[in-house]
Amino acid sequence: MGIWQGRATFHLKKSFKGKLILIMSGIILLSFTAAGYFIYTSNLKLFEEEISKQFSKANEQTITKLELKMEEVHRISQSVVFNPQIERMIQHIDSNKNSDLYSLYFDKKSIEEQVFQVKIDAPYITSMYMYDMLGNPAYLSYTTQAINVLGPEIFHLIEPKISDSYGDSIWMRVSLPSSIEPTGSRETIVVARWMKNTFLQTYGMLVMTVDMSFFSNTLLELVGSNQGLVYLYNPTQDLLYTNDKAGSDSHTNLIHTDEPSRIEDNYLFVRNDSRVSEFLLISGISLEEIKKKNRDIFRIVVLAGLVTLCFTSLLIIIVSTQLLRPLKDILQGIRKVRVGDFETRIKVRTQDELGFIAESFNSMTEQVGQLIKEVYLTKLSERDAELKAIQALLNPHFLYNIFNELYWKLYMQNVKDSAQIIAAVSDMFKYSLMASTRKTTVRKEIQQLRNYLRIQTELFEADLEIIIQAADEVMDACIERTLLQPLVENVFIHAFRDKINHQVLIVRAYQQNEQLFIEITDNGSGIEAHTLKLLMESHNNASSTETAYDRERQSMGVHSVNRRIALLYGEPYRMEIDSVLNSGTTIRLVLPLQHELGDE
Repeated sequence: MGIWQGRATFHLKKSFKGKLILIMSGIILLSFTAAGYFIYTSNLKLFEEEISKQFSKANEQTITKLELKMEEVHRISQSVVFNPQIERMIQHIDSNKNSDLYSLYFDKKSIEEQVFQVKIDAPYITSMYMYDMLGNPAYLSYTTQAINVLGPEIFHLIEPKISDSYGDSIWMRVSLPSSIEPTGSRETIVVARWMKNTFLQTYGMLVMTVDMSFFSNTLLELVGSNQGLVYLYNPTQDLLYTNDKAGSDSHTNLIHTDEPSRIEDNYLFVRNDSRVSEFLLISGISLEEIKKKNRDIFRIVVLAGLVTLCFTSLLIIIVSTQLLRPLKDILQGIRKVRVGDFETRIKVRTQDELGFIAESFNSMTEQVGQLIKEVYLTKLSERDAELKAIQALLNPHFLYNIFNELYWKLYMQNVKDSAQIIAAVSDMFKYSLMASTRKTTVRKEIQQLRNYLRIQTELFEADLEIIIQAADEVMDACIERTLLQPLVENVFIHAFRDKINHQVLIVRAYQQNEQLFIEITDNGSGIEAHTLKLLMESHNNASSTETAYDRERQSMGVHSVNRRIALLYGEPYRMEIDSVLNSGTTIRLVLPLQHELGDE
């Protein structure tokens, strides 16, 4: 019996699970109590009633503040619409639409001077437009960086909403284009009204955009940092503003009822209708904060009743802290390893299961770190060697062919004045002798391609049509050197090998989905389907050793370009080949769109 008890005690000391069960059992027994439950529920009810009264009053004060601010905007619109000088300038513009541009510009400039003070006094107005009845911003077009310049489309969007108004300001929420927003659009408050002359004739529409801060500064004061929700509706019950990130008003069924308040989804919602502007404000305050305060009261009551257990609780905290310290060390070590720090080592504090885990962790990180270093150095050496080998083969390859053909051309025709061809060859030779690690731009790569095509056209291809199309936005994008020339050279060697008349070569560079696309298309002999399949499989399983088939069909150029893309960029960047037999071939390079050159 004594031997069995001794073994059990030893096992318990060595078992983390046994220690954890004993400690947690003691905590559960000491923490079991129901004191304070009724105090918690009663206080919650009292708090909800009191908060409802106070929040309703604050909601009413807030909508009053909003009415004053909206009245200010209406006053600004009144000062613009009924400004006699502005009205006179607009009449002059309407009556002299066919006059010289300077007169029209002078009239519009005069209108801008009249509304200049509005720009200063009302910085929350992000733009202002005066449209004629055809929907053109013919009288005034003023905007800030927050909103892009608006056109007739905003007039046609707003017109149905204010068609029945006599001249009142109509408020609405519209998503407008904005170049400073990542999404390309910005939620904006739009205030619109008809512009009428002294004879009450409608001659245009005044449109003002107001930043969301116009409402948010006041409405967020209502809920503060209490995780509250606010919903502001215009007289037609369209949502103007909300701080609900989901952009939804599904919580607020109060919009369809006359109830002044309601508790829903752990929120206390109250509503207030403006008798002046007919706007509706619904705001909700989270009851979680109230419940949290009641839980604090509950804890105080429980602790007051368990004074005799405080010492025991303190001992549990001390013991658990000491007991779980090895586990904390292990977790910290795992976090460091996850971010790549394989030099991390854990101090072994105990001889139980946690101590065994710590020792195993130290051994594992040491072995893994050593293996990673070995693999990384090996891969780095292989990559550098292969890139240098490919570049070393590629640089002299096409220069040898060009100079050889140039020699025989000049020899047979006895031509001595070939300055342009020699200049092109010199430029290409200088370009090819640059360091292999130095990148270039699409513009420079295309220029070298033009040099090569000039030589090819002058020397060999009389009936050759060349089309080079490059979008302006990709001309300064950086790419690896000598990516295009081997592919174009491959066209003349293979695609045009059996085609004598009307040879067409098209080179296109454009941007799509934040990627750089370069296409080389010819109307040559094309590639058979079976041969194309073998060619793509050869590219997808590219290695540093070429087969006889690779050397014959690819002439080193296609294979080397594909291999360089795989080594330098990896997935999803690639080379694609589309070909139709006897119709032509398109080689497409998909590269990263970068605008910063590397090693210069």
